[in-house]
Amino acid sequence: MKLSVGTNFDDRLPILLKDSHVDIFYGKLSSDLVGGGRPTFALPTIDRARVEEHVKLLHAYGFKFNYLLNATCLDNLETTKDFHYRLRELLEWIGTLQPEYVTVSLPMLIDMVRTALPDVKISLSTFANVNTLRQAQYFEEKGVSEITLPESRNRDFAFLESLRKNTRCEYQLIATNDCMLDCPMRHNHANFQSHASQCNHVTEGFALDYYMLRCTERKLQHPEELLKSQWIRPEDMHIYEELGYHKFKLTERMKTTEKIAATAQSYSQRKYQGNLLSLLNSRMAEADFEMPNFSKNIKEEFAPSEKMRQVYRLLFSFQASIDNESLEGFLEGFRSKRCDRMDCDKCGYCAEWASRTVSMAKPGDEALKEFEQLFAALASGSFFDSAAGGMKVAWSAEGESLFDAVIGRKPEFIRDMASPEIRKKAEELAAARGSAQVVRHDVAKANVLCTPADFRMFALSDLRSLGFDTAELDLEEAAG
Repeated sequence: MKLSVGTNFDDRLPILLKDSHVDIFYGKLSSDLVGGGRPTFALPTIDRARVEEHVKLLHAYGFKFNYLLNATCLDNLETTKDFHYRLRELLEWIGTLQPEYVTVSLPMLIDMVRTALPDVKISLSTFANVNTLRQAQYFEEKGVSEITLPESRNRDFAFLESLRKNTRCEYQLIATNDCMLDCPMRHNHANFQSHASQCNHVTEGFALDYYMLRCTERKLQHPEELLKSQWIRPEDMHIYEELGYHKFKLTERMKTTEKIAATAQSYSQRKYQGNLLSLLNSRMAEADFEMPNFSKNIKEEFAPSEKMRQVYRLLFSFQASIDNESLEGFLEGFRSKRCDRMDCDKCGYCAEWASRTVSMAKPGDEALKEFEQLFAALASGSFFDSAAGGMKVAWSAEGESLFDAVIGRKPEFIRDMASPEIRKKAEELAAARGSAQVVRHDVAKANVLCTPADFRMFALSDLRSLGFDTAELDLEEAAG
């Protein structure tokens, strides 16, 4: 068994996993010319120097490295002169890392990478969606060394057997994605993620993930989707090894170092006790994920910041639990099934298992109502309207001064997120008073309202230290 694990470029990772079954780490710059499978705002902010240092350490510990160039769309720029020259420069830099693999999705990039980096193995991304024997044979002829299969084929055992009998290249199976079975938005989501991590894209990293929102809503409506999703339990990897599959990819590189390492150790040990969803890339707890770079997503020219905060919160609104040990024997039921040719409602296998093994947290109905309202707002365009109702609001000099002082007291890592939120809230408060000017009181109240309830005492204390009389705000806060 060989595990492929995403790196968040924390140098503790190779140390924590030096005695595991991890063989290779994969990753990329937060954004680059090509882009990849995760939006920039959700990835650690790193530069080339950090990548170079980290990859050297990985190699020193005996690990391989796989650089990701797995975007599914380059806006047709790959056939233009300027893009070609810039891509050659990027590939030359990647070559200095001495990676063992480079992952691509686009057929044209296979030729470009092989020409620029002849000693590097080419890994074909799951985004290429190889789901037939003929497709696999084509890419094998193109010189691809490894193919990562789409998750929807993980339980098609007849297909897996056919691939092993009729091709020679290596295959990698994704074990920890919780994507919907045969997701109808798969290609659209991959395109979205690709553009959301391209340094030359017009949105500059802004990412409103409609597809993940729809996926989350679907799982709230239909808990059986959690079992239809084609993950692989640590205890079931031997089934695939018996078929000749020995490489397993673990996601998610947006998680904390501790969570990435713990997941890899569970698969190395082939055993896990607890909620299976915590091993997958399911968004069960914000604490499992690194703090996003909100400066990429808080852009008033694209969408109101307070509504983008709602979007982020809804992505974590789905709370469920599946006792991993209760799924013993579940995979065996797929030995004789072809899920791509069956009506799930008539089969009922996953729904029956879900009724016994999936526990959904409440209040799911409230979250579904929020999703419904959000999608209606996106469809009508009202999502992009400012809550201030379009009133032109000016700022007094005193208001601006207090605003600057308040932001200056915020921890540096939340300033990019807090600044537009407090500014917007202050303008809303001014508009609610029927005023066209933001004054000190609007700023002070906005600062308190935009602060999580458990920390508002500190916001009030900051205001007092800045010479603002908080008596009225203290009363409002006490009254709830």
